[in-house]
Amino acid sequence: MKKLEKPVLAEGEVTGHAHVLEDPTIEVFEGENGLREFQTESPTRVVHEEHNPIEIPVGNFTSGKVLEFDHFAEEARQVRD
Repeated sequence: MKKLEKPVLAEGEVTGHAHVLEDPTIEVFEGENGLREFQTESPTRVVHEEHNPIEIPVGNFTSGKVLEFDHFAEEARQVRD
């Protein structure tokens, strides 16, 4: 796993916006599969330019890309931000 320079959970491919942990001291690691893992020792929040902050409790977390399924095209694709 590779340690990221900043606590970014996801970066928008379209808008350039990012989901970022508010606490800059939290270390985020990314695996070869694109999943990002982090641990919180106190509650924190995920901030993003387009919605309200999301509260994150104490614990171990894995963050990954979200897929949506298009039933008409019969294919899955990544949700793009």
